[in-house]
Amino acid sequence: MKRMAMCTILLAGPVLALGQANQNAVAPVAPVNNPIVPPPVTQNYNGGWGGYGGGQTPEGAALQGLSQVISASGQAHLANSAAAINWTQAQSNEMRNEVQGVQTFWAMRDIGKAEREKERGPRPTPEDLARYARAGKPHPLNTNQIDPVTGQLHWPSALQQDMFNAQRGPVDELAAKWVKYGTLQYADQTVMRQNIDAMFDALKGQITSIPPQDYVQCRTFLQSLLYATTQTTF
Repeated sequence: MKRMAMCTILLAGPVLALGQANQNAVAPVAPVNNPIVPPPVTQNYNGGWGGYGGGQTPEGAALQGLSQVISASGQAHLANSAAAINWTQAQSNEMRNEVQGVQTFWAMRDIGKAEREKERGPRPTPEDLARYARAGKPHPLNTNQIDPVTGQLHWPSALQQDMFNAQRGPVDELAAKWVKYGTLQYADQTVMRQNIDAMFDALKGQITSIPPQDYVQCRTFLQSLLYATTQTTF
């Protein structure tokens, strides 16, 4: 029995050393973007002590089982380590993807803004805005439209119809007052705007029954009169 125990110890030494070597083996470093997979186990112990005809004794089978348990433990540690590395790598890739997504969003936003500004052209300067405002103002009244001394208005023919009588009277009085004093009080300006707006609305109702040139002449006259006396337009 002592001899058998001693032989068992002597045979167990290499097997344990082999299992320990497998447990301490380090898998090769994989690229950052590739998952780490532990190598397959190919160990196979076929030896035996005291066997006959290439067979295996109970002691040899016990030693083989012990070596496989030790090897499996090493493989388990290696697999756990590879799983931890893969999980860390996946989280790192996810963070990089999020950062790249944010950067792409802002880059596309800047490109779109630059393209819109390119299509819109240069922004107008204060001088351009002032010129546009002057160009949009109605033409001032001329002497063919108003007497500069008395303020008498020379109405276009279409506005001399009876349907405009109710508005022409107040407008004539306010126009004379405007020429005399050079300006109108706010209340007078309000009355002027109301009457001219009423005349313009009635004129639009006749747009299909009067010649186009007469309509344009009346509209221009009312616009110039309104702007000259109230500094507003319709």
